[in-house]
Amino acid sequence: MERLHTIKMTDPIRNIILLLLLGSGVPVSSCKGGGQEVAGPLPVIEEILKDTTSAHYINTKDYATNRENLPIGVFGTSEDDLQVVEILLELDEFDNITGKPGADGIKDFAGEHIDFYCLPPLNDPSREDMILQIAGLFRWQDHRPPVKALVVAGDLVTMQVYEDIRNLIELGKLGIITINVLQAGNDKAFSYIRSNHNQRNNRVTVGVISTAGAFSLNAYDCLEEETAVAFQEYTPIEGRSSEKTIHKAMTSLADQLLDNSHPRLKYIILGAHPIQQHRKIIPESITFLRNYRSDNRYIYRHLIDSDVILIEPQIEAGIQLYRALRDERLAAFRTTPSCVRIYALEKPDLTKYPLLNVCIDN
Repeated sequence: MERLHTIKMTDPIRNIILLLLLGSGVPVSSCKGGGQEVAGPLPVIEEILKDTTSAHYINTKDYATNRENLPIGVFGTSEDDLQVVEILLELDEFDNITGKPGADGIKDFAGEHIDFYCLPPLNDPSREDMILQIAGLFRWQDHRPPVKALVVAGDLVTMQVYEDIRNLIELGKLGIITINVLQAGNDKAFSYIRSNHNQRNNRVTVGVISTAGAFSLNAYDCLEEETAVAFQEYTPIEGRSSEKTIHKAMTSLADQLLDNSHPRLKYIILGAHPIQQHRKIIPESITFLRNYRSDNRYIYRHLIDSDVILIEPQIEAGIQLYRALRDERLAAFRTTPSCVRIYALEKPDLTKYPLLNVCIDN
């Protein structure tokens, strides 16, 4: 893919970076894809790891010894996935000296290099196509180094492919951290449900606002194993403001609760990345719906908790990434500004992403 832009972020000088949980991945709770055992690695994985004549071969001997200086790779399937990079750049959830939770006024990923890769248009990409596209981030290509961590931001990457990539990393002993944004949101929802809502008399509903693509892949169905779930597609409509689009989605979600006798809505997963740019509208919409009356009767109040908690998968993924990079001693600790490189076939509209746009270097 053609590199379009180099973006330099002028964040405060110190930095420390990154992450949690598994050194090579994130806990996948009960949302693992597939679940079928196979006799051995997929042929495409064998090719990548063993066939030295293949264009997709990864020579792990070429990996730099100082892997902490390698970039973080964010893999997207649409321009909207750039929102994940924007969230990483603005994240300040930790004290960068101690690594403990708590903002310190310094961005958590200050000084890190982040490469964003947007999947080129493919007609119905196969499992193997997806594996090859993502695995390309793990080897040297021209002057672009391999990544030390992979953040899967695109909701068109199935959990099956994500597990394939994790298997590839494990079999090749690549030591690359893997984070899945969609799964990070599901993990957080499971954590809340298991900690607070195990009793029969304390059942709640998790609302999910996400894209048609994610729902078509059944990406959130696993939540139904442990709680009631209401799914709502988010589709921006040309000519309609974001405020009206979000309010319509929230009203449709509330109507589902009304029509299907769900328990009260307590959590909402903001799975559609564009919502992050207007997330402040969500609490306003919740308040409006709780106070909405018809014939002097509250319509939704008994169905919507007075303290709805928003689950933001992009932020949860950033938290996991930060902890994992620290745990694996892969934080860069550079004293130079953060740098973002974008690899895509078409120039993205960066005006929607202030941290990316302000310091872009054409």
